[in-house]
Amino acid sequence: MTAHPKRKNLSIVERNGRTYYKVQINKATLGLKVNKTFKDYEQAIEFLNACENKLGQKSVKTLLEAEDTTKRIIEEYMSEPPLSMYMEEYIKTYVMPKYEQYNTESEKDKYKLRQRDTLLSKLRNTIQIPIEHEVQTDWKLSPMIYSPREKTKLADLKPREITADDVNQLILALKKKGLKPLSISDYISKLSVFWRKIGHLDRTLKNLSNPFLMYDKDLITMGEKRFKKKAFRFTSEKLRKVVEVFKANGNPEFRAIIHLMYKLGLRRQEAILLEKSQISEKPTPNIYIQSKNTERIVYLNERQWRFVKSLIKPDQERLFTYKVLGFDGSFVKPFRKHEIDQHSFRKDYVSRMVEKIGLSNSILLSRIS
Repeated sequence: MTAHPKRKNLSIVERNGRTYYKVQINKATLGLKVNKTFKDYEQAIEFLNACENKLGQKSVKTLLEAEDTTKRIIEEYMSEPPLSMYMEEYIKTYVMPKYEQYNTESEKDKYKLRQRDTLLSKLRNTIQIPIEHEVQTDWKLSPMIYSPREKTKLADLKPREITADDVNQLILALKKKGLKPLSISDYISKLSVFWRKIGHLDRTLKNLSNPFLMYDKDLITMGEKRFKKKAFRFTSEKLRKVVEVFKANGNPEFRAIIHLMYKLGLRRQEAILLEKSQISEKPTPNIYIQSKNTERIVYLNERQWRFVKSLIKPDQERLFTYKVLGFDGSFVKPFRKHEIDQHSFRKDYVSRMVEKIGLSNSILLSRIS
């Protein structure tokens, strides 16, 4: 160790093979209390000289106050972080592991990964939307008369600070962005699922109430019905339009996919991404469908089985070469002018099944949907 001149209020500390220089001063009359450690001797001397100089003491006090403020802010931040930190931990712990097994080179997996990216975007972007957060004051005024607010984001608030009122403000902000009630409900629902995991991420928040379950639901619909499902049946005229689109397209795969959607009630992506491994002949010809967290079996009659079997290629796992977005490019525009969308085929299929099996068989109907 290099020898240094001794100085009052300066001590040299050896720890783990390293040398540190500690400046300690306690001048109560000057209001100066210092206990700082430096790795560099020259920096320690420079700081000590400032402490012992009347002109430098003011700067030292300012520096120490700033350091204390910074330390307090960091401690507060780490003891109860903002919601954005919990969101990132939730994504890392609960969302990303669900998609680890998917291969970016597989078209079927690419669709799942796009769903993941959409979910991540909703979770992250929604809590970044500016809202009017109610500020707590000591004023004895009814919030109806006056409620001081500041513009902030859920991402910047601590979980304990977030109330049902903040969720109401988020709903109003989403409505201003032009989102429909169904979309707003979906956003709030996803945030509610996230909130239920906060207590597992931080045990101190285990009993925290869920503001995403206590919001004012009327703000979403403004008294209107949220869902307006309608039965759909293809008229003979609309079926003729479907045939016209077939002929104009000319791709046999396009027609086969539409056939599966219409005859078997498959959803668009289910038909496009159908693979041989999902198709079984025994004990009864069927197609196994798994989507999100549900699964179902679509049984095939003899005619349907012959059609599906004709689509199987011995050297190809997927039945079709279409990509989901590529199919949409061929599908949406020609059908839109006839007021037909991807849901039309499945709605018609369900309506036909209802007519065949009757409304009383609720268990079977639930399996279709």
